[in-house]
Amino acid sequence: MRLTTVRLTRDRTAAARMDKRHLTLLAHTDVGTLIASGPDWVRHAAADTAERLPLKDATPAERLYSPARVIRVERNYPTRTKELGVHRPSAPSARVTRPGAITGARTSIPLPASEAGTSWGFELGVVISRGAHHIPASSSLRHIAGYVVIGHLDATGDATRQPNRAPVTSTGPFDAVLLLGPTLVTPDQLPPGGRGLTVTATLDGRLVQKANTSELYFDVATLVAHASTLAPLRPGDLIATGTPGGTHGHRLAPGQHLAAGIKGLGDINVSVTAEAAQQPLPSNRS
Repeated sequence: MRLTTVRLTRDRTAAARMDKRHLTLLAHTDVGTLIASGPDWVRHAAADTAERLPLKDATPAERLYSPARVIRVERNYPTRTKELGVHRPSAPSARVTRPGAITGARTSIPLPASEAGTSWGFELGVVISRGAHHIPASSSLRHIAGYVVIGHLDATGDATRQPNRAPVTSTGPFDAVLLLGPTLVTPDQLPPGGRGLTVTATLDGRLVQKANTSELYFDVATLVAHASTLAPLRPGDLIATGTPGGTHGHRLAPGQHLAAGIKGLGDINVSVTAEAAQQPLPSNRS
């Protein structure tokens, strides 16, 4: 299945299943609440309902859902370790974070014109479907709800410098901006573990990232198992599997455009604007 979240009215959003020519609206406010609804969430997602919406009339919601936690994996592609000048890791390097702001697949990002430390990248995201703690890699794929293209943009360029944000908690530093793709695709629609998917990203139309998920040092099964040792996994938790090389040293500036995608999962398009021209991004914190 391909699942998304659409805006129906000013005050109403809904999770929806993407069928050939229409969306089937589901009885949940977004994809995250659908996954968190219980062990029968897949059956609920596959159900026929009376509410349908032609694809051409659909308005995407501001974001697919709001993950409470992101497990960010670092240095998981050969191209990434090469550009950073580090050795291949002997084990996954990951940290548990809370997104500071979450936005959708079509968005504008305000950025200070003088900012020199922006880090960014795009990658395969893995959404957890049910609780897991200290699980083996041999069974970890059973805990995956689906896959989504994601990106991150950290305008601080330094995890220790957190202006205008809440103090770092025990779960780790806040990500500045989490970019979520338009759809979540369930595992039955993709190769096992999301292998063989091509990740691409362009900056102002120039290709800066291109990699295949088969190149990951640590595959998805290994990453889910490892993440379950860092903290008990919960439905909706998001694992960022690692960004390929290509973005290191590319400073972002107002007026630039980022585009990224993973074949079969969808695309993200980002316009970088001057900070004063934009309202603050929606916070994930209540």
